[in-house]
Amino acid sequence: MPFKPVNAPESVVKNADKLFKPASYDIRAYVGEAGDFFGAKAVFTPDAAYTAGVLMGGLTFQLRSGGSVALKEGEACVIGYDNGPTSKKLAESFAAGLSETGVNVYLTGISGSGQVYQNQSQLGAQAHVQITRSHVEVTTNGAKFGIGMQGIHTYLLKQMNEALKNNSEVRFGDKKGNIIDKTDEAYTVYFNKMVKIYKAYFAGKDTSKIAVNLFGGTGCKYAGLFREILGGDTLILGEDLDVNSGAALADPTRKEMIERVDGFTEALKKGYRIHSFDLDADRGSVTSGADALKTGAEGHYLGDALAYILADYKLKKCVPALLEKLSLKGVSVENSAEIKDIAETVYIDARYTSGVKSYVEALGGKTVFHTKGHSLWKETITANMGRMAELAGYDSITSFVKSTGYRDYQIEASLHFFTTDVEDGMPRDDAVENIFVLEQIFAESGIKSLNEYFASVPSRFITKEIRTTSVSNEAKEQITNEIVKVIRNTFGGRSGFETVEFEGQIRADWADGFIMYGMSNTSPKLTFMAEGVTEDLRNKALCFLLALHNHFKTEYGDDEPMDLVENDFFVKEASYKLPEPDKVDMDDPEVKSFLKDVGIERIIF
Repeated sequence: MPFKPVNAPESVVKNADKLFKPASYDIRAYVGEAGDFFGAKAVFTPDAAYTAGVLMGGLTFQLRSGGSVALKEGEACVIGYDNGPTSKKLAESFAAGLSETGVNVYLTGISGSGQVYQNQSQLGAQAHVQITRSHVEVTTNGAKFGIGMQGIHTYLLKQMNEALKNNSEVRFGDKKGNIIDKTDEAYTVYFNKMVKIYKAYFAGKDTSKIAVNLFGGTGCKYAGLFREILGGDTLILGEDLDVNSGAALADPTRKEMIERVDGFTEALKKGYRIHSFDLDADRGSVTSGADALKTGAEGHYLGDALAYILADYKLKKCVPALLEKLSLKGVSVENSAEIKDIAETVYIDARYTSGVKSYVEALGGKTVFHTKGHSLWKETITANMGRMAELAGYDSITSFVKSTGYRDYQIEASLHFFTTDVEDGMPRDDAVENIFVLEQIFAESGIKSLNEYFASVPSRFITKEIRTTSVSNEAKEQITNEIVKVIRNTFGGRSGFETVEFEGQIRADWADGFIMYGMSNTSPKLTFMAEGVTEDLRNKALCFLLALHNHFKTEYGDDEPMDLVENDFFVKEASYKLPEPDKVDMDDPEVKSFLKDVGIERIIF
């Protein structure tokens, strides 16, 4: 098999750092404006997608574990895509690049990410690619991809970056791989699997108040599946929404986008519990209660809220059932104890309310902060499943799962909900399947009203994750690095404080609250959050972050104002008393009061 230089077009090489970012979890880049897609200023173009295919198929990726992963000539890769205007062309170009390396490609058409992940094993493929912009504007598109169960992200994207810049030699095929349309077959095997696992369970359940908001995205492909499993009268919303027009984004975290879906508010008033997707259906929120979409109201539940329910279910039902089965199998006390420790671990996202940590620990579980990023979470869960299988005396994760029936459940604040598969035990963030999973968990946990459930668990006053645009990715990184350093210097190592750092993100906790500052890894946005046991403390903590945010934005010439559309609580919620967040500075009395409240004498720059 020949090895040849990549020989990518200069227009692709010059954008290497925008395509293959070592701090990112996937490709996410500019594709141009409506009417001028793939124009001169575009970054993720058909040429770029073709090059990405060549690199994915032709490189041997070196893993941090010391091993390696690569596709072989004659192996296959599944490629699906969302229903955006540039996605099909990028998918076809990615497929053409893979084909040059001798890899066969199975195109699955418009598909949710979860289907693509599952189709990899269902169709006998060794890799997957999903072309999607997920929840961002139509001017951006991206790719999430992996070989086996190894996602190509961060340091592996860096290897693609370096190969592109250095025009490295990569493996090409002795002959081109075949590109085969498997749209119908791929959907059918996925559909049939979901029906096999879940239909009988819901056949005897009252599903009359369950609704699904397809949000105009790839979820629209699965309307028939929801009716098949949950019943023919399942309320379907968002089927006719055009998320490519700019009128709305399929972002299940944002109330202001959800309320644009016809019939959503009316369904809440009628008592429906509504599940919503993002564009590629790998993230989903749950909304319940007539007033849930009102600014400041409870009832729109994201990852840190759902984490309470998942922790309850894991610790009260799943772990005891697993340990009982292992005891019957004769697993040693020592090995069972280690398995218990792994199974009782709930991973904490830095964007979670601190109430989750205290709740889990009160139930006897263990919490561990986890770096954000869906690929990284899946790697951790896979490693845990492998270790438990080994300790229990099984030769594979699959045999462990088939024997014990154990499933793990973890969720990021951003709504990537990872459920391990009932057949192969692999973790997948499939928001389509996870509707069935969540509804089953609600039923088995006796939760009839989410609103009543959350009224019974510990709560604090917390901001949403504030996301606001920076003038550039370069300014975003400079500002974040400075603020991370200030928070580290000011709070790190002090008695009563705990600081945790991730890639481009820091969180400082104390008994009565936390602050978090970071940046998006996929777009030029700065992000931060604050929490307190009282509204007053939350507001003061937020003022402190805003003062740092505004100070360093000025220092680095970033004149982008706070996004008051995405963060409308500043002007709509009187409890914050912050209608002009861009004017908060270091001399604000609330900043000085915050430092006094938490016992900090001065800010250390």
